[in-house]
Amino acid sequence: MEYAYPIVGFFAGMALVATSVFTAFVYTPTTTSTVDTVITAFTGVTLQVGDFLAVASVTALVFDLLATQFGVQFSLPIPFGVGYLFTHVIIYYSSLRITDVQGQPLDPNFDIRENPLRLATLSIPGALILLPASRRR
Repeated sequence: MEYAYPIVGFFAGMALVATSVFTAFVYTPTTTSTVDTVITAFTGVTLQVGDFLAVASVTALVFDLLATQFGVQFSLPIPFGVGYLFTHVIIYYSSLRITDVQGQPLDPNFDIRENPLRLATLSIPGALILLPASRRR
């Protein structure tokens, strides 16, 4: 029961990241209209909040398990620092990759039906880091 909040937070974060990636994949803002601005803001906020929830939950679980199961205890700034670092690195690289993902629907050679599991893979926090950067022309 003591892990209920971190587990719920992890799944809520995963759902928000999946929503962000799906929104970025389906809709590519092309103008400066209010709709495009709202969708871009929605994508960014859901990515950041979802990533924060998922990383914070995993960090809390890992450091608690280290303390309870292995007897390795850290002062409070260490888990905060690790969570902060992972959250910001993942958000930074994920934001770069979402920009690449949003460019793909405009590519006539890209068809999601050829690889439908790619969208599911992109929904995992941190998975966007694993994607190779697209070739810039």
